[in-house]
Amino acid sequence: MEINIGMDGDVVTMGITGDLVASSAEEFKSQVAKLGDKNFHFILVEISKVNFMDSSGLGACIAVHKMLSGKNGMMVLARPSEPVGKVLRLTRADQKLNIASTPRDGINVLHDAIIAGRKK
Repeated sequence: MEINIGMDGDVVTMGITGDLVASSAEEFKSQVAKLGDKNFHFILVEISKVNFMDSSGLGACIAVHKMLSGKNGMMVLARPSEPVGKVLRLTRADQKLNIASTPRDGINVLHDAIIAGRKK
């Protein structure tokens, strides 16, 4: 698995390539935890190039979602590949996690959440 990290305003963008499985799930969670330690709590994870995701990968996505939500942040999974989208639908994780059909849609959702948080 390879993770590329960038920025779009206040949003961190992560592009994952490869498989999100037991051997790589901890790396994903660790990368997000490091970002959280630096006060980056709004993260877009582009997963169109994730070929396969097992239960550990799904668990990592749910753990990251909970971690960021606990810090008043948010994660959006963008453009899931067909195999990953199937896993998300079959497990009904698509009803719990924030999923966007395109990275731009996901970034817009995150920017809106940031603005809403600032108005509180």
